[in-house]
Amino acid sequence: MEVVEEYIKYLNSKNLSKNTISSYYIDIKRYVDYLKEKMISLDNVVENDIIGYIIRLEQENISVATVSRMISSIKSFHDYLFFYGISKNNPARNIKKPKIEKNSLDILTEEEIKRLLDFKNLNTPKEIRDKAIFEILYGTGIKVSELIDMDIDSVELDLDYICCDKGKNPRIIPLSNTSKEYLEKYIKESRTELANEDEKALFVSSLGQRFTRQGLWKLIKKYANLANIDKNINPSMLRHSFAIHLLNEGANVAVVSKILGNSNLSSLQSYLNHINKNMRREIKEKHPRK
Repeated sequence: MEVVEEYIKYLNSKNLSKNTISSYYIDIKRYVDYLKEKMISLDNVVENDIIGYIIRLEQENISVATVSRMISSIKSFHDYLFFYGISKNNPARNIKKPKIEKNSLDILTEEEIKRLLDFKNLNTPKEIRDKAIFEILYGTGIKVSELIDMDIDSVELDLDYICCDKGKNPRIIPLSNTSKEYLEKYIKESRTELANEDEKALFVSSLGQRFTRQGLWKLIKKYANLANIDKNINPSMLRHSFAIHLLNEGANVAVVSKILGNSNLSSLQSYLNHINKNMRREIKEKHPRK
């Protein structure tokens, strides 16, 4: 592609080493070939296209250090395209390089999730509300802050989705049948009993007002204790559990990333590392040729 050749000439004018320029060329050529495969022109590239490419690199077991270098090459390339008016925007501007260290994730097991969501009674408006909160948090992977900020008009039960339209990553998230069932039950049977008049918040506290983050996590810790879950539950645990459990069942990592609203590689790297550990454990524990 001519634009790649022009970019390499531009790099040569910067007095970079031959090895550095060669690495840039290889990285950009591979990236452009991916865009051709996906039939995406350079002036139509968006951030999610770059994330999709990075995910492919991860799935090919390319080292984190190499992926980090490739992202640097892509960012530099799009800086050039934008600066010289070849592209009208810079889709790589907010792409972040992965952390080299591999951090483990704290998640709940599927059995622990089952205990946490096993409400014995749904006899009061508060119990119905609490059940809906847990089903939405685990069923959609939204952040606690996003759930708190959500208004009643953020829900479209007829179309089976909720809208996270506040914060850095606005998106529409589909509801599973179970999540929809308990959310609908809460809205129709419980919220009218709990919410103050003219309150816009979807989920309200015992005072009839929008939940605070602290109040909601007191609620979550309460039910974790009732379920005998001996883990220090933190604000991200249900979200990470949602992601890992979906991926373990074969969900597409790009789709899970989009649902979560992730815009960089660091979280995806942690999820992929976790899956790889699970694979190794499965082989060691269950392969007939131990």
